[in-house]
Amino acid sequence: MKKITQIALTALLFVGITANAQTQLKKGSVTYNMTMPGASEEMAAMGESTITVHFNESMQATDMSMMGGMMLMKTIVPTENKKDSKMTMEVMGMKYEITDVGEEASKTSKGLSNLDDAKEIVYDKKDTKEIVGFKCYKATVTMNDDTKSTFYVTEAIAPQAPTSADAKVKLTGYPLEIKVQTAQGEMIMTATKFSKEIPADAFKVGEGFTKVTMEEFQKQMGGM
Repeated sequence: MKKITQIALTALLFVGITANAQTQLKKGSVTYNMTMPGASEEMAAMGESTITVHFNESMQATDMSMMGGMMLMKTIVPTENKKDSKMTMEVMGMKYEITDVGEEASKTSKGLSNLDDAKEIVYDKKDTKEIVGFKCYKATVTMNDDTKSTFYVTEAIAPQAPTSADAKVKLTGYPLEIKVQTAQGEMIMTATKFSKEIPADAFKVGEGFTKVTMEEFQKQMGGM
């Protein structure tokens, strides 16, 4: 379960990477399909996962469905203060709210959320594809450890996530297709739907959740 949680946090951070132009859409929902081709048997057991990112100028929420809907994960992140982030997990009927998600996200994904660990981005605007109605072009990101990630970005969408002042490079658009290397294998996320409308409960935690720390949650799950 720990590996699956780390994969989920990594995916959520990459789809939340900031775009910078001021003429872009600042409200909407993007749905992605996530796969891990060539992953270990444990990761392959997750099957295809669905991630939906809801955003406006002050909040970003992400809903993630894994293992055929047996595991549901939600994060709610204010753009001004990520320490106030919230996360919920629903696993086989059990419902948990992780109380220390801000600290866990920082430990799990240091250097990923705003490309803080990237040293170079090379754009190829001749390499284009249309994804959910948006024209996208290729961006190849080289991290400090020389691993490479491939993005297809559109300059039409701009969720208002904060950028780090220390980030050396920033994407010029919002990613609608992402291929990244993780410790568990290659992760591919491709947008399958975009909507200008946001569900009324997108930025709310539902009822019936038990509050636990990430460590307590992992113990509840048997340390998997």
